[in-house]
Amino acid sequence: MVAAFAFRSVHPKLFTRGVHKLVAKEVKEFNLLIAGVGGQGNLLSSEVIATAAVLEGYKVRVADMFGAAQRGGSVVSHVRIGEEVFSPIIRQRGADVVLGFEPVECLRVSRLFSSSCIAIVNSRPIYPRDVSIGRVAYPSNSQIVSLLRKIVKKLIYQDFTEIAERAGSPRVLNMVMVGALAGLELLPIKKETFIRAIVETVPSSVKEMNVKAFELGFEETFRRYHT
Repeated sequence: MVAAFAFRSVHPKLFTRGVHKLVAKEVKEFNLLIAGVGGQGNLLSSEVIATAAVLEGYKVRVADMFGAAQRGGSVVSHVRIGEEVFSPIIRQRGADVVLGFEPVECLRVSRLFSSSCIAIVNSRPIYPRDVSIGRVAYPSNSQIVSLLRKIVKKLIYQDFTEIAERAGSPRVLNMVMVGALAGLELLPIKKETFIRAIVETVPSSVKEMNVKAFELGFEETFRRYHT
């Protein structure tokens, strides 16, 4: 597969420090992987997460890898946060958390999962052309779940696209997934900081829908795992 990398460094504009109940404020290294296909909003989600981390005063490195097709091809974003992060690329077995916008695309990057990796995966597939024309078979949900459970410590696997539709459009799946990540409270970033990053990053015409999508994703995981 022909692929291209794009690297981004995020420079702090504002420094605020706060004690987070799950992660110490002095973060040495936190590695987040986002896997999806073109058109699902990988780049915007990684930008929002990186911006939120910067607003909290953390050093961030971001890299995006694109498949051959802009829309429908594989897109993988590496987001690395912490004082001991220098390269933007997550090493093999180095990802602490993965956001899988598409189930098979999540499996494609499994070589990067650490043994303690937490996977938050959207169960609704986007079928590639070869599947659509009957050339190859797409694995069943049970097959995908079985494989993922063997290689991650914790798996959250559900139809997050349905939550995006409740927010107003399946196109805001990316913000639902960011909200689901924030709701687990795995990152040393406050909910309010994520919302500020969304407001600063997305176009004004869709700010309200994106914030609503984030809120619904946050409520979904926070309610299930913290109440």
